[in-house]
Amino acid sequence: MYIAILAVVAVSFAACAPRVNKAEVIERLEAGEVPEEVSRAAVDPAASSVEWLGQKITGDGHYGTISVKSGELFVFDGRIWGGNVVIDMTSIQVVDITDPAPAASLKGHLESDDFFSVATFPEASLQLVKFEPIEGAAEGAPNYRVSGNLTIKGITQGIAFDALINHVEGQVVANADFYFDRSVYDVRFGSGRFFENLGDNLINDNVNLKVNLVAAY
Repeated sequence: MYIAILAVVAVSFAACAPRVNKAEVIERLEAGEVPEEVSRAAVDPAASSVEWLGQKITGDGHYGTISVKSGELFVFDGRIWGGNVVIDMTSIQVVDITDPAPAASLKGHLESDDFFSVATFPEASLQLVKFEPIEGAAEGAPNYRVSGNLTIKGITQGIAFDALINHVEGQVVANADFYFDRSVYDVRFGSGRFFENLGDNLINDNVNLKVNLVAAY
């Protein structure tokens, strides 16, 4: 017997960071069916992490963290069939600014409607639909092409990116390091896609995410 994956998910990254790659924007994917006998590997929020990096076109930027709220991976016969991860957008932190006042100011700006509209959309999610082995992957390099649906600000877009995934003593450890295009999720502030003549104030639409997920089954 089979059950359909009906999950919604969120974002992931670094520790033994694989090479950086840009997520490919693809059509929204429909989740396939997985065996009913799958093991559900619960994502451990405390052991998992998400890091973000945003930069101006000049190269100046800021970085920080976001917390994983929950998630699970579907494991059967030694392979992952799908899963989901939920990110707590209210947990956005700015790490590179040590002065509390400007750090809080930037955090508030990121939470505002200029960026992620956190009051309206307190969660982001990533539905993991397909895991394709990368033939000939070197040890420590990404060994899977992962495809799924990323939802930010209530907007869902299909994406694909490379990830390093290993099974270790009843755990799945997954790492990905990639860029996604914020403009397709209506994150407009400082974007050349929506505004002209920004000069040095132009902010790159590509946001870097480094994700480390640990799930036990």
